[in-house]
Amino acid sequence: MKLQRRWEMAQEYEIDWWSKYSGDIDWYTNFSKEIKREVSPFVEIKKDTYILEIGSGPAGGITYLDSNYKYAIDPLEDYFSTKGKWTKYRDKRVTYCTGKGELLPFKDNFFNLIIIDNVLDHCENPIAVLDEINRVIKSDGIIFFRQNIYNYWGKIMRLIMELVKIDKGHPFTFTKHQMNNNITDRNWVIKKVKDVGFFNTWVNNLNFSTLKGIIQTVFFITRNRTLFILKSK
Repeated sequence: MKLQRRWEMAQEYEIDWWSKYSGDIDWYTNFSKEIKREVSPFVEIKKDTYILEIGSGPAGGITYLDSNYKYAIDPLEDYFSTKGKWTKYRDKRVTYCTGKGELLPFKDNFFNLIIIDNVLDHCENPIAVLDEINRVIKSDGIIFFRQNIYNYWGKIMRLIMELVKIDKGHPFTFTKHQMNNNITDRNWVIKKVKDVGFFNTWVNNLNFSTLKGIIQTVFFITRNRTLFILKSK
């Protein structure tokens, strides 16, 4: 299947997921606090800090960061922007854009801080997204980059799952080795790594009742939710 069609399938899955989501999104408050806590040793968020969130969803963790220069981009922005139950949470200082991480509509060396949380495995071309981040981040800029990581067994099993499209929302799977190589290739400096752990995630998966969750639990296809705080050179 061509990459574009596979990405379109993932976007259809994403819209279907959000259309069934009946809760509020006040949890963005805690996400914003987490971002501030994790990046504060490396960058001070001020009124003139230029911030971008890639894959911001209905509002984004960028919502409660205190800056006058905030930008958010998501391919489903045209959908999210019509949902008043979510847009009421938005900060009017955020400029929301419809677009993809593979083609960011910003000039080079523009942002002090970039946020990308659980996005890369949803994309059409992850390498292109990383290259675009590298283009628009300022020298000494900070990247809050979180991604689900799999061991080699998990990656093989997820490739099999991909053949039969069991997990339509996540076209790509990454190992820690791949992530480290991607970081090294762009000369980013790892300032901090924080993860949940494979075993803890497997235990949490025992409560899943979906087909995907059951398969992941039975076959030990365990992800490790890993946060990288990166610094651009």
